Amino acid sequence: MESPFCPECGACRQFVENHVWLNSGVVVQSGDRTHRMVLVESENLDSLFQGIEEIIGMPIERIVIETKRRATRQYIDALVPEEVKEMVQRREIDMQMLIDANNQVARIMGYGDVQVVDWRYEQDQDDYLTERVKNPYSVPLWCGDLAGAVEAVTRRDNDVRYKMISPDEIEMSTLLSEHPPEFSGRLEIKVTPVQEGDIELERCGTCGGPRGLSTFRWDMERGTITDTVTGRRMAMLGPAYLQAVFDELERELGEDIPRVVVEAQRRFVRTGFYKAREIVSQTQFRDLLALRGMGNLRTLALEGDRLRVRLENAALHLMFIGLMQGYFETMTGKDSRAEWELTPEGVLELEVTAAQ
Repeated sequence: MESPFCPECGACRQFVENHVWLNSGVVVQSGDRTHRMVLVESENLDSLFQGIEEIIGMPIERIVIETKRRATRQYIDALVPEEVKEMVQRREIDMQMLIDANNQVARIMGYGDVQVVDWRYEQDQDDYLTERVKNPYSVPLWCGDLAGAVEAVTRRDNDVRYKMISPDEIEMSTLLSEHPPEFSGRLEIKVTPVQEGDIELERCGTCGGPRGLSTFRWDMERGTITDTVTGRRMAMLGPAYLQAVFDELERELGEDIPRVVVEAQRRFVRTGFYKAREIVSQTQFRDLLALRGMGNLRTLALEGDRLRVRLENAALHLMFIGLMQGYFETMTGKDSRAEWELTPEGVLELEVTAAQ
């Protein structure tokens, strides 16, 4: 039986086959090149949500779950052919096989060790799906993923509940439920045209994936991806759907949310999770961002008490701004302020300066 890992670079073969690294600093799915993906530190996700809650003084978990549910439903609804969904409704497809296949993809993407507990699909009000996940990449995002996937395949609205089995294990259950008006309808998913670039990542001669993936380790049993250079855990996800969470928070809670997201990310960076040495070399940082699908770094200049950054095809720009602001403060030991502009073409112009 062939190993799931490349014998030369060690990358997960299916992970490489499922994605394409473009010269623009963008990563897309090989089966749908309109669907962009990014590799992010999974520990950053729930810490960011918690940081937002601390700043605004109210919980946002339900908004995060419901937004991710709607986004996942839209994505999978477009991905799965109508004839397959009709076969599911006629119960001509083995649901256990379908669930297992989805869970295997989740492990490859770094979402954790997901196992089916029980399920029922009789097309009545008592249908449900219960799963347990050890090492979840994000609790609210996983809940939204599960509910959205079930809705897309069964064409029925679902709610999701979860409980913590242990500090690193959750149990989630979907159940039929109508959605309140504020969490109904389609989301507006922003898709920005990709600008061509000139990034040439070194490639593995065997699997063809970026050579940079050789520093990542997949643990298929635990469902984790680890960057062995930093020791940090990674996960691959669609940035448009995480951005939709931020957009929905802004719609629900007000126009200050973008700066709240940046501030929460800045505070997280200042905890020491990220290291300033990671941006000492512009060339290495540019390749790192491209490997992760975050965009094409054109400018990175630290001039005294000012940091200037230009990033084309910017993904998750609010998190990136907070990251760079945190880096600046770590390097200079000074408080700062950040000003930015994101053009309709996805070009981020950022300036971080020391606070006076």
